[in-house]
Amino acid sequence: MKKVLTIDPRAEKELNKFSKKVRLDFDSLIYILRNEGTLGLPDGKKIGRKLFEIRVKVNEIYRGIYAYINKDGIVILHFFQKKSQKTPIRDLKVSERRLKEYE
Repeated sequence: MKKVLTIDPRAEKELNKFSKKVRLDFDSLIYILRNEGTLGLPDGKKIGRKLFEIRVKVNEIYRGIYAYINKDGIVILHFFQKKSQKTPIRDLKVSERRLKEYE
């Protein structure tokens, strides 16, 4: 089911700091997310009550965090390079804070 997908302007700036290959991988997954409405493992995963992640690995590990808003909307809130096993609390807090602006 096709969804209305928005990328937060701050998240877009974060994404643009990554290499071209990483951005292309994210773009392809965002395309699938927009058109199918969901991402399955290993490309996507639920990480909280309202938060989901887009998972990209190109030499290093990268993540995008998104949430569903309204009944047909998705907002991508935050992009970051993952350097530890668990998603850092700081990145979750950034995503939650940005989500509040869309609810």
